[in-house]
Amino acid sequence: MQEESSFQRLGQVLANSGLPQTTSAKKASAPSSIEYKCPICHDLGWVSFDVELGHPDFGLLVRCECMKEADEAERRARFLRLCRLPAATEDRTFEKFEPRPGLEKAIQAAQQVAAGKLRWLTLMGGVDTGKSHLAMAIARKWLEQGKPARYAAVPVFLDELRRGYHPDADMSYDQEFYFYQNVDLLVLDDLGMECPTPWAQEKLDMLVNYRYENALPLVVTTNLPMDQISPRIASRLQRTDFGRVVNIKALEYRLYRMKERPAKPK
Repeated sequence: MQEESSFQRLGQVLANSGLPQTTSAKKASAPSSIEYKCPICHDLGWVSFDVELGHPDFGLLVRCECMKEADEAERRARFLRLCRLPAATEDRTFEKFEPRPGLEKAIQAAQQVAAGKLRWLTLMGGVDTGKSHLAMAIARKWLEQGKPARYAAVPVFLDELRRGYHPDADMSYDQEFYFYQNVDLLVLDDLGMECPTPWAQEKLDMLVNYRYENALPLVVTTNLPMDQISPRIASRLQRTDFGRVVNIKALEYRLYRMKERPAKPK
């Protein structure tokens, strides 16, 4: 049939174009000895509308429903790569976080950010008090919800930005910085641990101020008190009416475990 042969030609053109195994996909009616997993698109992943020549949708290709799960998995995997969470932090989730005295407000606020009920959160406190774990848990929760996020350890981020290079980067310097400014959620871990050069301070000021002016979600962790952070950044972190600053008073995790460990019998 003429109609059927036209679809075959379109499939051949698409196959030769380099697109990922696509074709028009009216449900084929011709008998075939080939067994397809999807009878609609014949495992090619794309379908076209059954409309007359001249219709606005004539020749338009859309993804077949059979690809929905695979496309979503690929999307989530790409978001995970873009987030750049450290490789050895798969256990930095809310489920794996061990609550302890002094962390109640921090956990509550982190869960609010993860649920989209709070836009900005600054976690202050000593080393090993759970700040980074909670920050990464927020990022992972956003990824689970299909929303992009970017994690950045501030000293490493500035070093990479200064060199205009990241091993996994597929963007230029300007595109990278633009992404940090506009990504749905940005996590700045260990603010204040960077070398305080004028260049570094300028970039951090620009980044935080941009996200402040556009009310874009931001999570910051720091070991420093506010009076030791850049005045411009400290001002933004404290005066926003859509965020919270939580000062964690919990014991270091190591000390807490030692305290809770049962004494050995004599």
